[in-house]
Amino acid sequence: MRLLTLARLAILASVATVLAAQASEPRRGGTLTYTYHPEPTALSTIATSAVPVAIISTKIFESLLEYEGPGLTPKPGLAQSWTVDANQRIYTFKLRPGVKWHDGAPFTSADVKFSVEKIVRPLHSRGKVYFGNVAIIETPDPLTVVFKLTEPVPFFLKSFQPGEAPMFPKHILEKLNVDDARAVRSSAFMQNPVGTGPFRLKEWKKGSHITLERFPDYWKKGRPYLDQVVLKVIPDGAARSIALENGEVDLAPMSAVPQADIQRLAALKQLELSDKGAEGLGPLLWLEVNMRDKPLSDKRVRQAISMALDRRKIVDIIWFGQGKPANGPVVSGNPYYNKALKPLAYDPKAANKLLDDAGYKRGANNMRFKLQQNFLPYGESWVRLGEYVRQELGKVGIEVETQSLDLGGWLKKIYTDWDYGFTSNFTHNYSDPSIGTQRSFISGTIAKGATFTNSMNYRNPRIDELYEKALVEVDAAKRRRMFDEIQVILQDELPVIFLVEIAYTHLWNRRVQGMISNGISMYSSWDGVWKQ
Repeated sequence: MRLLTLARLAILASVATVLAAQASEPRRGGTLTYTYHPEPTALSTIATSAVPVAIISTKIFESLLEYEGPGLTPKPGLAQSWTVDANQRIYTFKLRPGVKWHDGAPFTSADVKFSVEKIVRPLHSRGKVYFGNVAIIETPDPLTVVFKLTEPVPFFLKSFQPGEAPMFPKHILEKLNVDDARAVRSSAFMQNPVGTGPFRLKEWKKGSHITLERFPDYWKKGRPYLDQVVLKVIPDGAARSIALENGEVDLAPMSAVPQADIQRLAALKQLELSDKGAEGLGPLLWLEVNMRDKPLSDKRVRQAISMALDRRKIVDIIWFGQGKPANGPVVSGNPYYNKALKPLAYDPKAANKLLDDAGYKRGANNMRFKLQQNFLPYGESWVRLGEYVRQELGKVGIEVETQSLDLGGWLKKIYTDWDYGFTSNFTHNYSDPSIGTQRSFISGTIAKGATFTNSMNYRNPRIDELYEKALVEVDAAKRRRMFDEIQVILQDELPVIFLVEIAYTHLWNRRVQGMISNGISMYSSWDGVWKQ
């Protein structure tokens, strides 16, 4: 099934719901139950920005701004207004009065300063990208925060998303040793959080469910509409599909059900399908490669691996048409995509020659060397991808040993221990390459325990230089040329093997209204979601 088919299904499926929604007012009460695999390992994106964590934590935590539409137009959030000076170096935010933390304490400018300086900037996987050029944060009064930058940051107002720059209660977290990243990420707070969002944690029964309940003192009058949001843990993909079909769950966000089931489920009258609401993410699937040792430190080996894999087959057969072949670090729908790039070739014959030329001749068992593969533990499609990669690399003489881990074990192995050969993974482009791709490829993010950063040990001074300059370049044409060069270098050096531009699909029961609100809809607060 190709994307065009999905788009047609989405259009046909949504017409009736849109008309019904226009004729009805939001209803208060009820529980929204969703499912996603795997189960979160924490309830804060500071512990890890993995998708299952981001989906649920953004209902608990908020940031200074909210966003509207697929292009993420900034709107007031915890900050009710803001001003920017003429040089784009001073941002002054006026905070909303009367906002409370879930424990009843007031939210103030001291929380903002503490959150950015002590938690988000040093510990979030993109914190240094967002706030690395912040020289000082001033708090002239409890409801005013002033960010003073050393250089203009073109995307600064896109930084204050709930999963990217969540606000944290200073009065709780200042009791921790915030200089110890491991202490913060493993703290009880990450399992039992306190935020300002529309929902607060009620119960987490590991392996079964997480229940969030309506926060009665939420600052938005009359919001949220729902009484509860429940994540139902269902490890088996087929069981997730059945739960959605029979009404046990209301929502399967971000391709949470097996791709093979989506067309069948989309045809059911009680379900709605949409591929909207993720425009601000731009998911990109790749093989992350540990370059610390031979043979993967050899660019020719990485290029051979790339040539041995048929991206069109991966899209059509493993991902059931829900995506398109990837060509580099920036997805084709991003405004900074380099259209001059040639497609990555599928050429097993050339792959064999590259491996021969690199000195890795076939041995007695017809294999050249052995690599360890860990696949992302997000469900059946990732298992099938691992099997396909093992099979195809075997054809060019690379023996692959595949290991399976749960999410916590996988995160530790890849990002803390660096004990892997290669792994399947995906990341998000977001609205700007400085936000979405920089963290994966600059040498400054090589740090044990920092998830979804440069685990590959990729070091290229020119890449570092280009990203550093693009981060603060306000001339759009110059900035585009920098990103164009970055894409050319990364497509050649392949610190990761770019495979698929994923197309997220969301399926939900038609009783649910208000799901798609902007380009990060599943990472939004859901305070405006309601059930008929």
